[in-house]
Amino acid sequence: MKFDSCIKAFCDGPETAAFSAELITERSGEPFAEYHALVTNLSDRVQVLGKVTLFETDDLAACGIGAGPYDVFRSGRHKNDMPGIFTIGCRDERLSDVASVMSESGEGQEAGDSCLVVSDHLTIIKGATGKCLVIEFLTGRDQLFETVIDLDEQGNFVKLTAGVSFSIEIQPGESVQTESIRVALVDAAKIGEEIEEFAERKAVLYGRRNARKPAVFCTWYYYGLSVTYEDVKTNLAIIKERKLPYDIFQVDEGWEVTLGEYVPNAKFPLPMKQVADEIRAAGYIPGIWSSPFVAHETASIWKKHPEWILKDKAGKPCLFPMNDTVYYVFDITNPGTYDYFRELYRMFTFDWGYTYHKLDFTRAAVIYEDAAFFDRRVTLAQAYYRAVKAIREGMGEEAFFLMCGGLYDPIIGLVDAQRTGSDVLSMWSSTVNKGGKTAPYTIRQSFLRYYMNRWWANDPDALMIRKNETMERNSRLTLGLLNDEEVKTSVVNQFAGGGIMCQTEPLDKIPDERLMEIRHILPVMDTLVSPLDFLSGERFPGAMDVYVKKTGVHCVCLVNWSDTEEMKIALRPADVIGSGSAAEDIYAVCEFYSGEYRIGVRAEETVKFPPVKPHAAAVIKIEKMEGQPVIVKSDGHYSMGAECSVLAMSGGKLEIKKKNILPVRTHCSVFLPGRESLLELTL
Repeated sequence: MKFDSCIKAFCDGPETAAFSAELITERSGEPFAEYHALVTNLSDRVQVLGKVTLFETDDLAACGIGAGPYDVFRSGRHKNDMPGIFTIGCRDERLSDVASVMSESGEGQEAGDSCLVVSDHLTIIKGATGKCLVIEFLTGRDQLFETVIDLDEQGNFVKLTAGVSFSIEIQPGESVQTESIRVALVDAAKIGEEIEEFAERKAVLYGRRNARKPAVFCTWYYYGLSVTYEDVKTNLAIIKERKLPYDIFQVDEGWEVTLGEYVPNAKFPLPMKQVADEIRAAGYIPGIWSSPFVAHETASIWKKHPEWILKDKAGKPCLFPMNDTVYYVFDITNPGTYDYFRELYRMFTFDWGYTYHKLDFTRAAVIYEDAAFFDRRVTLAQAYYRAVKAIREGMGEEAFFLMCGGLYDPIIGLVDAQRTGSDVLSMWSSTVNKGGKTAPYTIRQSFLRYYMNRWWANDPDALMIRKNETMERNSRLTLGLLNDEEVKTSVVNQFAGGGIMCQTEPLDKIPDERLMEIRHILPVMDTLVSPLDFLSGERFPGAMDVYVKKTGVHCVCLVNWSDTEEMKIALRPADVIGSGSAAEDIYAVCEFYSGEYRIGVRAEETVKFPPVKPHAAAVIKIEKMEGQPVIVKSDGHYSMGAECSVLAMSGGKLEIKKKNILPVRTHCSVFLPGRESLLELTL
């Protein structure tokens, strides 16, 4: 294979001459190789093993993808890392996006003149020939890994290195195994299949927990730290009175005395068990926020166990700043912490009654790679897995576990949902915080992490569609600055996310015309999502195919990222459905917002619809016509029909059933075989 010479194993760290690194081939063929390395301490004393390189090249053309320009997909290790696609040699906004750093608070730091682009479990480089170099880490519970692309000041390629990080002590004669890596040459036209296979292999290896996709009401993105028990009561009463179809009511940060001191503060005068009982009595699953891996320096846990504080090599506590407060971090390599985590979540779940858990700031435990860890023989990935496993054991298998902000790969099979991007803001652009990542950025994170839905239910973060131009409670979270077109895109993001639906609104203040936008995404549908423009080179992907399993329809979600220009729509069913379409097939095609439709469309026929306004979105349903009734258009759910429990002909009559889960009537147009005009119905 053309990249054979780039496959290698060598150690990079203190006293690397003491180690041998042997490549072990697991599978190989044309044109791919899957392998790992076995690293052995050859010396007669304990050695520290740093990084192990598994693939390296300074010549991309020699890897079999031909000459440039090269388009690169970069994945990220944490939710705040920006996945994206950029072109090597172009120092533009796309490069700044993937090379910049963003803090937990959402403030950005731009890349310098020369930069390293660091990718995580999946990296794709497409050459001008249409061939792609794909680097995948097939396993992920034992070491952190990365693919580093070194660029010069002009953004030109210098070197690519892929490998793993141990940062642990190895005994004399001891051998350790690296994660498995796959390097392959793939046609660009088949890159979607390659990504799906990559994600599916990990789902099978570690198990998947993506069966449940609830609708969640969360208190954070308006109330923030100011949330009170009265706020909970107010919203719970409105939800119950109006029968809003959320599955879960989740109390977010602000109920506790401080991080690490998980007792209710003065704003919650009742025991948290009683709050959970009231939520359950209203008909909803109680949910609660926590942050297990950090605690305020005044938290009583540090008085009991000062040895659990993660410290630097000078003996000072590692600090984690968030929300204008600084916290100490748990040393999760100390196994004593696991009983604490286990008992904490046993209390939340079985003593208090919260069976939905949102865990936040969880990357804090693994961002200090050079700290003086308690156990020098455990990698950060292994410690993270063990700590999260203890949490899962505490809350039990039936609880719903949403992770927010931690490592991705080590906890596949442990969590039910995982945040796909940075904290959202209810605005398209921001002057509120420096470098803040608003709708275009967070939606891109969600779109480009679509494949993670095979591991868990993706969480695109909360939907906020209220109108509020005046800051309240002295918090930017209260703002609602999206115009009507931007609201469409925000709602579409929840649908195209393919996972859970979450919303935060002050329900006593949001107008009905905005609140009822949720009828387009509730009930939450079981879907498969994939981008149609993955390697287009655009800064923001804007075409997602949402396949609705219940009805077998494809819903194409299009976003116009332009600030000034309208976006034209022209598509062919065959380009969406692919090999599942035949030349003789005919389809009903409808655009949701305009209501325009075409009937009897051939797979290869191009269909055009009205242009999409700047910042707006379109949803186009493509449904095969097979002699049965078809809901051609609807102003209800984006699926335009999947919300119906029955749609069939019986005794020459149409039988259609739909339960209105919201106080809004749905108008739809139904095609009946043998009838010239559509049947207009209000359900």
